[in-house]
Amino acid sequence: MPEFIAKMGTADGDVIERVYLSENVDSLRRDLERKDFLVFSIRRKASFASLIPGLGRKRIKMKEFLVFNQQLAALIQAGLPIISCLDVLLERRKNPVFKKALSDIRDQVKAGTALSEAFTSQGDLFPPIYSASLASGERSGEVASVLRRYIVHTKKVLGLKSKVIAALIYPAILFCMSFVVVGVLIYYVIPKFSEIYEGFGGIENLPLITKVLLAFSTFATHNALIMVGGILAGFIGFSAWRRTPSGSVTVDGWILKIPLVGGIVHKYCISRFTRTLGTLVAGGIPLVNSLEIAAPAAGNKLFEKRLTKVPGRVREGNALAGSLEETRLFSDLALEMIKVGESTGALQEMLDNVSSLYDEEIDDSLQNIEALMVPVMLVFMGMVIAFIMLAIYLPLIKSYGMQGH
Repeated sequence: MPEFIAKMGTADGDVIERVYLSENVDSLRRDLERKDFLVFSIRRKASFASLIPGLGRKRIKMKEFLVFNQQLAALIQAGLPIISCLDVLLERRKNPVFKKALSDIRDQVKAGTALSEAFTSQGDLFPPIYSASLASGERSGEVASVLRRYIVHTKKVLGLKSKVIAALIYPAILFCMSFVVVGVLIYYVIPKFSEIYEGFGGIENLPLITKVLLAFSTFATHNALIMVGGILAGFIGFSAWRRTPSGSVTVDGWILKIPLVGGIVHKYCISRFTRTLGTLVAGGIPLVNSLEIAAPAAGNKLFEKRLTKVPGRVREGNALAGSLEETRLFSDLALEMIKVGESTGALQEMLDNVSSLYDEEIDDSLQNIEALMVPVMLVFMGMVIAFIMLAIYLPLIKSYGMQGH
């Protein structure tokens, strides 16, 4: 039976976290609610498989969820009741994870639960911004309008993400090709030449770079399994540490300090945060609640850690721009735009302008990096392969020179 970690509030007002054994999230939630606990969140305890990214974790692709919302908005706009819309969409789902979650949501809605609460009950399977947007649409009676706003938000996030991935595809291919070439030389070509070098008076008479290369090739060839096991163990250990609160903040902080790439990640996080915050504010959600939801949407734990202090400052009566300035994450231009939006009552518009501004800067940075990274990687690959080839053929060249004399 799987283990779950439940975060909940007690009747005395305390917030506690405990580990429970249960068949699934829904049954555990019902058991805890019967015991008068206020359940905030339930997540499955990490297993060995979950230490490897992408393995053992249930996910719904953002593009698949976007198509679902486009269909849901169209059905609601056509006048169909929510339950009928869910019945129609449930028949079209092929993803078993999505289909099971949607079936549970439909059953909850039939039982009288609000649509937003039904999505919230699925844990981290759906983004918090979605449930919050649905709740605002339910209060105003404009669920279709809220869904269309969320669709626009998702399309912009997907578009920016696809640009980043497209810019990294070619450099990634070059890196993989260089890794394969070097691997073939180390594991296959160099051992063949070591037999030839024996006829040149022994390995001790070879040039230094050839000795170093032969030593590394011999070590890698004879200890291949140990090296692979060590790399795999290190990767799993790092992944496990990366999932801890301190590890995730540390690693995300390192990412922001990477030359060139760190600047793009920084701008991407600000763009996601401001766009998410603007979408929530436009949906009529209070600013403090919007800030609490938008902070994790930045996609970086260091950002999230600093941004989680902002709602408290705003709740105390401080201005949003001043509270964001204390995080030291935003540029002066972005803060000035947000300050203008606050003073003129056009905060949502200014937040959208900030995200659009950073999107343009990301596009320019990606173009510059792509133009710079490809020749740099080609030069680096050439130097590595040239070093290996020089180390291989230098003894032969010296031998032929001695024979000529």
